[in-house]
Amino acid sequence: MDVKIYERYKIRISGGEIASIEIAGQIIPKFPSPASKNKRPKLYVIVSGIKIIYVGITSQSLRARLRWGFKAKGEQGYYGYKWKDLSEVEMLVWYFPGSQLSSVEAIEAEMVYLVRLHTDAWPKYQMEIHFHQSSVEDKKLAEAIYSECVKH
Repeated sequence: MDVKIYERYKIRISGGEIASIEIAGQIIPKFPSPASKNKRPKLYVIVSGIKIIYVGITSQSLRARLRWGFKAKGEQGYYGYKWKDLSEVEMLVWYFPGSQLSSVEAIEAEMVYLVRLHTDAWPKYQMEIHFHQSSVEDKKLAEAIYSECVKH
């Protein structure tokens, strides 16, 4: 599976909305490519302080996915991100060009399992996990991603 090196964003939140997005110390007006691309599988990990608090996947642009998670008010049973009331989070994003979304969902599930395994708790704001059979490669990728998330 082809994996792009991740990007690390700092997201500042105010009043349940994104106030600013920062990458490498620079505030940016919008997400750059490939984060801005649709139909490209992405795994994103939300970190608060030193804890992984949420693991998600999307094939939408990050802007569209985050907008949906911040604006949801319970229509069709979805209330949005539970972490949207925090003031600041880090978002680490990995890209999987050419991969099936189900493969990235398998890595998502392995990541959530690794959080549980290493901390004795599920990610604090995790609301769902997409389960698919994981390959050995999926498990190795999840372990590498988990290690990157907790090393800072």
